[in-house]
Amino acid sequence: MFKHILIPTDFSACSLNAIDYATKFARQINPKAELTILNAYTVPLAYSDFNIAYEIGDSETEILDYINSEFDQLEDKIPYLKEFEYETVKTESYVKDAIEDYCLDNEVDLIIMGTQGASGVDEVILGTNAHRIIKAELGPVLVIPADAKYEDIQNIAFSNDYKGIPAELLNPMKEIRQAFGSKIHLLHISDKPMLDKDKAEEAKNVELHLRETPHQYHYIVDNDVESGIDNFANNNKIDLLVVAPRKKGLFESLFGKSESKSLIFHTKIPLLALSTTKKKVIEAH
Repeated sequence: MFKHILIPTDFSACSLNAIDYATKFARQINPKAELTILNAYTVPLAYSDFNIAYEIGDSETEILDYINSEFDQLEDKIPYLKEFEYETVKTESYVKDAIEDYCLDNEVDLIIMGTQGASGVDEVILGTNAHRIIKAELGPVLVIPADAKYEDIQNIAFSNDYKGIPAELLNPMKEIRQAFGSKIHLLHISDKPMLDKDKAEEAKNVELHLRETPHQYHYIVDNDVESGIDNFANNNKIDLLVVAPRKKGLFESLFGKSESKSLIFHTKIPLLALSTTKKKVIEAH
């Protein structure tokens, strides 16, 4: 069950939209869930050639005053927050490091974060925080596009390449399906007209994992995975896209390096990336 949900924010419209989505999602999935809203910040170096003067100020005191002010306004901007037990956390760190440290120190069942998307040079050079967090494999991550509005999740598309999926990895998707009464569409996209022997065997394993969960199978022949997913989502009114990792990595293993970031950048609907949850290792002395 989703007992503890972590929501990173930089107070942008995109991240506030993700908080709004998270509160409405949590009301349906677990009204007693604990929410943690995390802000990671960095203080510009006083004598750096690359120092940037922010409108909010460039001293740590000014930055913290700004963050505290934004936290204080959250309930006015996100009314459903008042229904939950939640905490706000601020930490001087880069976003990925802050999220990773928090997840390793706390029991987090789901990360919900917004993505602005990118294109051209930005896509190649900058990447997105969402993509970095998913690659870190800290646990399931629900990515909310900047213009996505909350709707009940009636149709879920689960896209995978049939190369090994542990049964427990599917639990978050199954919980969402149960909470919303969703339909699950198993989606495999390939440039081949049929599954090979190994993939056919893995398809049977997935069927076994979902034997008590209503689902429908779809096999689509397409040379472009992203295009195939996009067309399927549009034609079947998909409310949530789900992808799962393999041992070699997350999106790279699913779709290939050229498409590893593309799905995150261009997704138009919420995307759930499944992953096991990392635990902090305590060394024995």
